[in-house]
Amino acid sequence: MRMTRRESSPLRVFVPSKDRAETITTHQVFPEATVVVHTEEQACLYRQNPTLSSRQVVVSGVPGDTFGLTRQREWIARNLVNADEWFVFADDNIRTLTAVDEEHYAVQELPVQNGDARFWKATYQTECQFNRFARITTDTVAYAESVGARLCGFALVDNPYFRGKKFRPVGYVIGKLMLMKNAELTFNHTISMEDFRNTADHLLRFGAVVVNNFLFPVAGHYEKGGMGTYQERIEVRKRDVQRLLAMYPGLFHVKDREGFKPNTDLQLRLHSTKQVKQWRAELIQSITCKKKGGR
Repeated sequence: MRMTRRESSPLRVFVPSKDRAETITTHQVFPEATVVVHTEEQACLYRQNPTLSSRQVVVSGVPGDTFGLTRQREWIARNLVNADEWFVFADDNIRTLTAVDEEHYAVQELPVQNGDARFWKATYQTECQFNRFARITTDTVAYAESVGARLCGFALVDNPYFRGKKFRPVGYVIGKLMLMKNAELTFNHTISMEDFRNTADHLLRFGAVVVNNFLFPVAGHYEKGGMGTYQERIEVRKRDVQRLLAMYPGLFHVKDREGFKPNTDLQLRLHSTKQVKQWRAELIQSITCKKKGGR
């Protein structure tokens, strides 16, 4: 099925997927989501899934190689999304969404490090249906526009202790679930760890990204299919880590993560817009000097 851009539409969700015709779950969280696969053969398998409607499945025709996810996302942005439209990219293995309950969501910062931990756990683990998710994205977009950001993500962990502030204008935007504005987007087909590349690119060009800590996508990670299991991706991740450190000096450091091989994960070094502003200025100056020196 071939889709085209819509002239006007509510929030739209796009789910790039590969080799998960029987295990895909995200469409049950976002019932109107568009699932984008690489080939017609894959589309036939997905359309046999009784929980998917055939109209939801779209074929991009782009290669499904190591950088296939990036190729899918670029194809979606170029072919299905309107200019300047805010839209959602979601991985195909999201199980459900949880969010801060309605009573507390309007507050910009919650005292989660005080009081009863069980209370805060219950407050943060309210099930979030699509209609409420759409309202939360409206709130998130308003904040993003106010700080000049075009890329937004959601909480990395479900523990409320680390999620007291609703919005952060600097942080790592994981691609599991992200909100993007289709304006001046760039894509790199040589980096598989595109979450880090996207975060770095937006921090460098726009000075901010937004993380809404009051919503958390419950999802699988490194499952069979898609980009492959962690073991299948170790060598590519090692190469990506070194490339990202070289491309964006001073932004990341190598993270030692339990259960991960050395030199396969990164972490942001910067945590404030002031730090990002200084980093941008230094990096832009360095790039300018190199260009002048190469003349």
